[in-house]
Amino acid sequence: MKANHLKEVIINKLNNMYEIRGKILNSRIETIENKKGGDPYEKMLITIEETDTDFNHKYQFEIFGKESISLHKDKIKDDRYVNIAFYIKANEWKNKFFNTLMIKDIILEDEISYKMNEKTPF
Repeated sequence: MKANHLKEVIINKLNNMYEIRGKILNSRIETIENKKGGDPYEKMLITIEETDTDFNHKYQFEIFGKESISLHKDKIKDDRYVNIAFYIKANEWKNKFFNTLMIKDIILEDEISYKMNEKTPF
């Protein structure tokens, strides 16, 4: 690892949003029964491994709701490198806190390099 990379932070806080780069290891959709008797809920769990440091930490992210899942589903493929914008959601239950990393946006590495190489018309 180069010395100038030591000053960089992998997870950057921007307006209560964070960003991380990593490789998608797997994803799955779970259906959750609605305890109030309505339609069941869906959530997608995506596990990535960040590879920009020597530690290769694994993180699991969540996309909640059918609409959000359908919006991002085509971008989520195993072994693809992505940049994920996310926020942290916390819930308290019986004096314990549970944190969830909620996905706001996913950008494929291919899309990033394409946008950087794209020339403006003016």
